[in-house]
Amino acid sequence: MDSIANKKGASQRCRSVVEERGSSADGQGSASEKRLYEKWLSVLCAGMAIFGVGVMLVGYKAPTVGLVATVAMLVGASALFAMKAKQNMRG
Repeated sequence: MDSIANKKGASQRCRSVVEERGSSADGQGSASEKRLYEKWLSVLCAGMAIFGVGVMLVGYKAPTVGLVATVAMLVGASALFAMKAKQNMRG
């Protein structure tokens, strides 16, 4: 019986720590956390797109429809995340 009570107490402590940090399971983080997350996603997508272009320029892999489409999607996602981060900064 004590082990069940200990597990319950541990889960309640973990939940209170998560709530103190401002993040919860529902995704209700602060605006600055969302902005930072979107900014990092934008940078990550841009970095992967640059890598894809580099792979094509160096000649490691020929520019196929799939590779070009992937790079285009990464550039688009990077732009969208950057715009969304900027929008969250204003609002």
